[in-house]
Amino acid sequence: MEILSPVWPAATSDRPSKSRPRTLQGATIALVDDNLDIPFTTHLEALLAERFGAKVRRFVKPSGTAPSPPHLIEAAREGAAGAVVGIGL
Repeated sequence: MEILSPVWPAATSDRPSKSRPRTLQGATIALVDDNLDIPFTTHLEALLAERFGAKVRRFVKPSGTAPSPPHLIEAAREGAAGAVVGIGL
């Protein structure tokens, strides 16, 4: 039997934590889309931009039920003040 874990192994090196933005106005937010409910994620992206003034960078996982590939997580991490990941519906 093969057991699949939805989480990546712990990082081999410690990364310094980023400070939280005081406001979303002008902040870049990475939105990792699980590709399972596109209308919901599209609406969330619009709310973040229109109501809160955030700049949203959207990243779409190749498979909604599998973990995000490491290159997608790294791309989402670059230049973002925060991220929305693992949206459960």
